[in-house]
Amino acid sequence: MVIISNRRRRSRVVTIGPQKIGGSWPIVPQSMLSVPLSEPQKCLEQIDQLLGAGCFLIRAAIPTSRSLKDFELVRSAISEKNAAFIADLQFGSELALLALDLFDKVRINPGNFATTRRLAASDYDEEIFLREKDSVEGQAKKFFQKAHRLRRAVRIGSNGGSISARMEWNCGRGVGAIIGGAIEMAQWALEENFHSLVFSFKSSGVFQTIEANILARKRMDELGWDYPFHLGVTEAGKGFRGRAAATIGCGTLLSHGLGDTLRVSLTEAPAAEINFAQKLLAFCEKTPIPFPAKAHATARIVDAPPDGHGVSVPAGRKPFDGDQYLLETSHLLLGSGDFDSVFIAPGANRSERREIVETLLQTCGFGKFSTEIIACPTCGRTAYDVAAVVDEISAKIGRYPGLRIAVMGCVVNGVGEMGDADYGYIGCGNGTVNLYCRGECAMRSIPEKNAVDELMKLMEIDGNCDLKNSSGT
Repeated sequence: MVIISNRRRRSRVVTIGPQKIGGSWPIVPQSMLSVPLSEPQKCLEQIDQLLGAGCFLIRAAIPTSRSLKDFELVRSAISEKNAAFIADLQFGSELALLALDLFDKVRINPGNFATTRRLAASDYDEEIFLREKDSVEGQAKKFFQKAHRLRRAVRIGSNGGSISARMEWNCGRGVGAIIGGAIEMAQWALEENFHSLVFSFKSSGVFQTIEANILARKRMDELGWDYPFHLGVTEAGKGFRGRAAATIGCGTLLSHGLGDTLRVSLTEAPAAEINFAQKLLAFCEKTPIPFPAKAHATARIVDAPPDGHGVSVPAGRKPFDGDQYLLETSHLLLGSGDFDSVFIAPGANRSERREIVETLLQTCGFGKFSTEIIACPTCGRTAYDVAAVVDEISAKIGRYPGLRIAVMGCVVNGVGEMGDADYGYIGCGNGTVNLYCRGECAMRSIPEKNAVDELMKLMEIDGNCDLKNSSGT
């Protein structure tokens, strides 16, 4: 665990069961179970792996009241006394109330916490807005009263993929609504004298995540609030893509003093998230990662050392470590100012090094080299193998620069998070998938075994995929 002490924003200490975050306590990585609580043996195996990796903040999805009963059985089998458990609630204030009885901390989503109407933002007026606000406020205050009584912690986790229509009407669709929903919820907590709060402001877009956290910090400074920040990029993805998103989205914020806990959301085993989070924290302690420049020129990969506005990326250390190479290269590229070409030094692992460089450049918006596949890290709500689908899409439709495909485990945040993707693949349970095209549902209830092929056909109709050359090369 790492303390980035020389530039870190000083926040208040929040107690989460046996753990503490904020203040001068180390920045703590956390992860989330990717299997449902109804499978206790698999849960216990993942918990053991997380504890072994040094993770003592463990989150679990709570989609139904049955999940709470399942969690009781799981927790009763854990002897580790330092582990703190967090309930991840997306919908239902009543379910959130029940979760307070069992978990050390409850994460609530202000966009989904307690809506009373199924309206679009365009349907709202001042009267409807205030009426619904009163209803949500009543439920929120009841929740915070109980949290205060039981001495639980609460994370107000605002997500760009699940902004409420009410807040969208009030603040707009972007960063303003992400921040506004969290601030409103926190004000109700403070009115109930509840202060064990943690905040997060997330999006699947790296730039929006950075912007939301910077503006949220500014707003909290204005309010005189010193609550801890949890960092993360939702639906970061798998492999180097997920690590690049976490490095740019979280690493830059850590390097500039923000963050008391973080999750690297990878479409991989939960312990892999902790392993990379620890590497990211250690790197940022010694080597700050600069903020990416939005208006950067498109960069090309060149075959010879560049002249003028080019960057040469070395071969890296031996033995080769892809994670460390990605971190070091991110610092080099983002600290090089304006450049239009990149030369990758010859040597071992050059194809892997080129993939890392291209992924970083694409994540920062410096160029487009392949299909951008964003994918949720999976949790107990996921009903299919997201990682396997990501691999299949990468193999079949992986070389279409400029296209963005979202692979989502469920509908909780899936539709919202894939809103700016060209195509979406969203699990809807019972072995079926819904396919989306530019935010609109194009095909419903497609059997999983056929879904990627149907997605390719949909892309071909659009002129974005050649089925005779499915690799895109």
